[in-house]
Order: sequence, then structure tokens, then C-alpha cells
Amino acid sequence: MRRDGASAAVGATGAAAPIRERRRSIARRFLVELAVVLFAGVVVVFVGLAWDAHASANDRAAQTSTDLATTLAIDPAVVGAVARAHDDPDREASVATASAALQPYVEGILRTTDVDYVTIMDTDRTRYTHADPSRIGGRFLGTIEPALEGETFTEVYEGTLGPSVRAVTPVVVDGEVVGLVSAGVTLQSVTASILTRLQIVGLFTLVVVGLGALAAFLLFRRLDRVTDGRDADELARLFAAHEAVLHSLEEGLLLIERRPDSPPRVVLANDQAGRMLGIDRPPPYPVDAEWLPAEVRALLAASDAEGVERIAGRDLLIAREPASTGEAAVIVTLRDRTELRRVTGELSSVNTISEALRAQAHEFDNRLHTIATLIELGQPDEALRFAAAERSLGQRLADRVLHASDEPVIAALMLGKAAQAHERAVEMHFETHLAPGTQGLHPADVVTILGNLIDNATDAAAARAARSGDLDAWIEVYLASTDDGSLVFQVTDSGDGIAEQDRARVFERGVTSKDGAAHGYGLTLVRQVVTGLGGTIEVSEAPGGGAVFTVLLPLAAEVRS
Repeated sequence: MRRDGASAAVGATGAAAPIRERRRSIARRFLVELAVVLFAGVVVVFVGLAWDAHASANDRAAQTSTDLATTLAIDPAVVGAVARAHDDPDREASVATASAALQPYVEGILRTTDVDYVTIMDTDRTRYTHADPSRIGGRFLGTIEPALEGETFTEVYEGTLGPSVRAVTPVVVDGEVVGLVSAGVTLQSVTASILTRLQIVGLFTLVVVGLGALAAFLLFRRLDRVTDGRDADELARLFAAHEAVLHSLEEGLLLIERRPDSPPRVVLANDQAGRMLGIDRPPPYPVDAEWLPAEVRALLAASDAEGVERIAGRDLLIAREPASTGEAAVIVTLRDRTELRRVTGELSSVNTISEALRAQAHEFDNRLHTIATLIELGQPDEALRFAAAERSLGQRLADRVLHASDEPVIAALMLGKAAQAHERAVEMHFETHLAPGTQGLHPADVVTILGNLIDNATDAAAARAARSGDLDAWIEVYLASTDDGSLVFQVTDSGDGIAEQDRARVFERGVTSKDGAAHGYGLTLVRQVVTGLGGTIEVSEAPGGGAVFTVLLPLAAEVRS
């Protein structure tokens, strides 16, 4: 019982509503309206064709009757017989003589034509021939006055054979009307010919209606499936919600359609995607449109571009996935990571300083222990010399960095990286010839470029020293401004270097030359930032066998102005 009650409840609350919705669906409404229009169109067309068939049949009957009547009216045999009967004062004898001559002739004509009757008469309506021989000698029923005046005419008249379309024409001898010829087709015969045509028209109409109904049903099923049985108001609400959500997303969204019969094109893009890529035109447009920037064309045309790319001055995280539609389409999602990278760069600077302070604290702790031990051993002079020497070394490094650079970010980064390198027994040499106030770089870009290059150089130098036992591990950092205002960052290490065939690959995502490393993204980020700033990066071999990374950056626009 509970099961039946639950089923009833579901039917009352869950099943009834969808049925009502489907009855009001846009697909069903379309089907009903199309059926009404199709039926009305068929009725109008059928009535029009029926009227045209009726008019054509009447016209054809009138024309056939006229042609036969005028032909007989000039036939010598008919003219002679009618003229003799018209001039004979003995009416009975003349009618009998004319009928004997003309009736068999007319009957032969009726057997070979579509005319139902031919009546040849005198001017006083006396019949010489008739379809019913018993009516010969009687009076012709209908209009003859125009024919008596020499005119051929047609009319619809109900005579002895019923309603008919008839033609009446005069028989003229020497300018005098001596008789009349009437030929006609009964309306029954006309109707029979119309029915034959209407049967053909009706069959053709049924075929057209059937094909139209089949097409409408197939279209209804597709529309009902695509719209999920929703009505027009609900679709309008869903579209409004779709537009609101699509254009309020913080992420950029692109739908790229790829079909074998046409070039790929962007068919959907929200406002955020346009802002991220610097596109001010609404879709659709081809992915290789000439007005698109080259980097944007490369992104849209690629089929596997994912990860972080620097486009239009922004660091964009790109993701691709097939669209849920049945078409060959791809959804490209863009997330702006520019601010995040900058914050990450600043955090990296803080971490670098923190690591430097930790290393310095560790060094100071070791030095204090050493000084305390020397004092305990009764060697205060040696302890004093040791403390002064270490203090002088640290001060010289700080002075060299701080006085060589007017950029606090570069100074802080160099001090931190120098401390980290010293902790790993790698000596760091720093030299700068930057003109004051000419950098114009964002701190995050400086940290990304120099930080990753120095880290890779430190790793390479330390790895070679550990493997070979060589205590002379070093890196050199060189910063300078060229005559045209461009900036040069160069980092050299004493590591094993990079083989010439691998130098182009080290900037690819996931490629690394570090032993035991599972991935490598530092140089990829460096290349993206450098490319985004309009610069170049090259790899060459150091004189001692290590690697030299040279970055050339054009002067920033705000600095040039």
C-alpha cells in the first residue's frame, strides 16, 4: 500500500508537471502551428486547383464546341443541305430531306469527337439533327438571336439533354443567314473531366502533405530533444541566465568549432576572454583572422596548448577540453595568473631573504661557537682576528651589492641568493653597470628572471663540485644597460654546461637537465616572461665548460617616455 501511495504521490507531483510542460513545449507548439498552416495551405491550394480545373474544363468545352460548330457551318455538305431546306416552302418535306442528309453525318462526327451533341437547325429553330432522333423537327431551346445577326457565341444553357456548354454559329450563304449550327458539351461530361483532374491533384496533394507531415514530425522530434521539452518562456529564462553567467565569469571562455569542411573558428567568447586576449570583436571569427595578434592566433590554432602562456602582457593559465555537444568543438578556459605570479614573485623575494637570514643565522651560530671555543682555549687574539675577518667578508659582499644597484629588489635578491650559494659552497660574483633609474621592470619580473637563472646556475655548479670533488664552484651575475637603453642580464656557472642539441629544449615545459629531477618549469617561466616583455634569451657555453644564459630586454615604455 505504501508503495502504491508513493507512486501516486510521484505521479501527482513529479509526473504530472513534466507532462503539462511537454504539452506546452516549444516543439509541440511548433508542430501544432505547422500542422494548422500545412492543412490550411493544402485546402487553399486544393480549392484553387479545383477552381482552375473547373474553369479550364469549361473553357476547353466552349472552345471545342466553337471549333466544331464553325467548322460544320462552312462545310459544303452542311451549307448545301441547310440552304435547300431553308428555301423549300414545304417545311415537312424539307426537314425530312435535310435530316436524312445531315443526321448520319453528325452522328459520325459525334463518335470521333468529345462533343456530346450537334444540332443543325433552320433560322426558325426547327431542328434538322439531334442527339435524340425523336426530337428532330422540334424547336431548338436556347439563345439564337446573336447568331441570326451573324455572330458566333457560347453560353451555358439547360436544354433537352440537361445543362451544357454550347456554341451557336450561323450558316451563311451569299451574306444571308440560312441556318444555325449548335454544338455542345454537357456539364456532366465537363464534371467528369474535372473529377479526373481533381483525383490526380488530390493524389499529388496527399503525397505533399505526407512528406510535409513526416518532415514536421522529424523536425519536432529533433527540436523537442534539443530543447528538452521546454517552452519558449523557459528557454528565454535559461538563455538570459546563460548570458548572465557567461559574461559574469572571472575566467575567459572560448568555444572553438573545428569541422572538416570549414576552417576552425571561434563561435563563442565571453567578455572576460576578450579582455584577456585583447579582442574587441564579437564571434564568430576564424582562428587565423589577420586582425588577431600573432600570439593569439597561435593559441587559438593550437590543438594542445595548455599550461601558462604569456599573451597580451598577461600570464594566462590555459585549459582545453572537448565540448559536450555532438560537434567537433573545444572549450578553451583562460585564467589570469598575472597578479598571482607577481604576488608569487614578491613572496619568492621574501622567501629568499628569509632563507638568507636563516643561512646567516646558522653561520653566525657557527662563528660564535668557534670564537667561544678559541677563547676557552686561551687564544683571544686568534678569536678576535677570526671575528674581524668574517665580519669584513660579509660587509664587503653587502657593500658590493647595495652600492652596485639602485634597485632594492635586485639588491635584496642578490644578497639572498649569495647567502644561499655560500651555504652550498658556491661562490657568487656580482657585477652591475645598470644606469640609475633605467630598469622600469616590475619586481615580479626581476625575481622570475634572475631568481630562476641564479637557482639553476647554483644547482649546476654545486652538482659538478659534488661529483668531481672540485672546491672551486662559482656563478657570475652580470647586469648592464646597452647604448640603446636595452637591459642585459647574464648568468654564468661552473657546471657541466648544456649540450648544443639540448639548448633549445631546456625552455620547454617539463624538460630539465638536473639529475633526478622529475620536471622543470623555471626556464619555461623565464622564457615566457622575457618573451612577454619583448626580449630574447640565449644559451651558450662558458669558457670553463659551464653554461651562459643571456637575457636581452628592451627598455620599458614608461621609462622611454
